[in-house]
Amino acid sequence: MAAAASAAQTNGKTPIHSFLSMYFNGLEAFGQAYDPYLKAFARAQLEVAGLMSRRAQAYMEIPARLSRCRSPQDIAEEQMQFWRSAFEDYSASTTRITQGLASLAAPSFGLAPGEEMDSARDYITFPEPEEAARPGRARDRRAA
Repeated sequence: MAAAASAAQTNGKTPIHSFLSMYFNGLEAFGQAYDPYLKAFARAQLEVAGLMSRRAQAYMEIPARLSRCRSPQDIAEEQMQFWRSAFEDYSASTTRITQGLASLAAPSFGLAPGEEMDSARDYITFPEPEEAARPGRARDRRAA
């Protein structure tokens, strides 16, 4: 005897299909929600990798640059050039990393990147205390 197939099995919609569909729809929503964060962190990692590559190349070029030096002044100039380029690399990379990661903080505060808080508001306010007028003390007390 052949077992009768249910309506769900004949059209291809078994309980496992609906479960998998729900699971993958949730993954897609998760990916869309965290896409800006992942892109910002990927950009930061890419910038750090580029910085490390540039600095490694600068270190590898030291022997060739020093071999062209003919006087102590040339060595001092090469050393200053090395540290100047290191400072420029580090400062430029830090700026780009900070700008990329700063874009993550803006959506959590409801601001667009570069927008300032124009409507700052204090939600915790207390009423000013009112001075109770006492009938017997009409005049002020003064220090002698």
